[in-house]
Amino acid sequence: MSNHTPGPWHLNNDAVHIRNGVTIQPVTHHMDAQGIDDARLISAAPDLLEALEFLLADWIAINGDRITGSRVPAEKAIAAIRKAKGVK
Repeated sequence: MSNHTPGPWHLNNDAVHIRNGVTIQPVTHHMDAQGIDDARLISAAPDLLEALEFLLADWIAINGDRITGSRVPAEKAIAAIRKAKGVK
């Protein structure tokens, strides 16, 4: 499991801020349009990971061992979660 900084993370003007205890720290400054798009994705990362974990758990609870469709969505979700957490 990775030791990433837990959310919430926020995009405010041109800086991504992360909550570390009670301190909010800027991690990017003076970005162009591409940088702002990247910052939006970065700031959403904790929420995206949490949502993906929830959806995967729900998918497994519903389908269990009796999967009738493709396993590709679950496999992609598992791979993305592992990548985010630094697990091989």
